[in-house]
Amino acid sequence: MKYALVGILMLLAAVGLYCATADDGSTDGDEVATAPPDAGIIQRQTQMQPEFEIPEEEPDLGVPDLGPAEPEANTMRVRQPRTCDGNLDVAAIRAVATRQQRQVRSCYERRLKVNNILQGTVNVRMVVGRTGSVDQVSVGGSLRDSEVFSCVRRLANTWEFPAVEGGSCAIVSIPFRMTPRP
Repeated sequence: MKYALVGILMLLAAVGLYCATADDGSTDGDEVATAPPDAGIIQRQTQMQPEFEIPEEEPDLGVPDLGPAEPEANTMRVRQPRTCDGNLDVAAIRAVATRQQRQVRSCYERRLKVNNILQGTVNVRMVVGRTGSVDQVSVGGSLRDSEVFSCVRRLANTWEFPAVEGGSCAIVSIPFRMTPRP
């Protein structure tokens, strides 16, 4: 009860102070001397002044390069340069992915310092030649960061797989899930 009474008194004092300092717009013919702006008196202005400015829009620089696009499931390729009919052991593919995880994570963490909410998947699709060397690399995914994609593409070109069995090449796809560490 005591605090409610103090609150009401403070509210009434604030309203009284406001009414006492408010300019009602009427002039009774009496000239009132106004103090210079630097006299320490707060002057009320009837027109609102903006507290911040909205900067002019900068021109759009276009769509960032996100690396080669992943082919959609419902699109058809008219021409494929070569057919890969070879096979690689799944365990061997996992072993290479596990060995390279740290390097891929390093590419991601470098960009995470610039964009701390960066997360998503990095899909690495490779054509592995008969000897196990990587012939072609494409990188895409939901991460949507061209610098991470370029870094991973450079790394993937150096990866070595076991020799391909039963054909001249094999297509390998490895997804990496990238999320910030807690």
